[in-house]
Amino acid sequence: MTSLETAGFWIALNILLLVFLSARVGQSRSKHKVNLGHGDNDEVLAAVRSQGNYIEYAPAALLGLTVLAMIGGGVLLINILGAVFFFGRLAHMAGLGMGIWSKGRMVGTMLTMLTLLATAVSLIFYAFTG
Repeated sequence: MTSLETAGFWIALNILLLVFLSARVGQSRSKHKVNLGHGDNDEVLAAVRSQGNYIEYAPAALLGLTVLAMIGGGVLLINILGAVFFFGRLAHMAGLGMGIWSKGRMVGTMLTMLTLLATAVSLIFYAFTG
């Protein structure tokens, strides 16, 4: 696999995660008869925030992976960043959106921030060392 193909793989997994998170919002709203927003329902609110939180961070992380692949980042680097971000988002979802792992939100947030920071540093490095 090339770096760009590797980035594509992680982007594809994240798209599937977004579809899953979006479906959970729809199911939760349907179950609790909430047409818009969260209707002051904790379950709907958790699903909405889990999806919203993902949307807040995924564009930067995935764009970073793509640009990094395009400017010379290696397959190993792309795989590490992609995996840490993806599993961080799964952990966050398990903690916030599903309530099945009490430390998931904290672990997911830390992995997400670590990935964003490492991606930024890598982009700066490759920009200057080209």
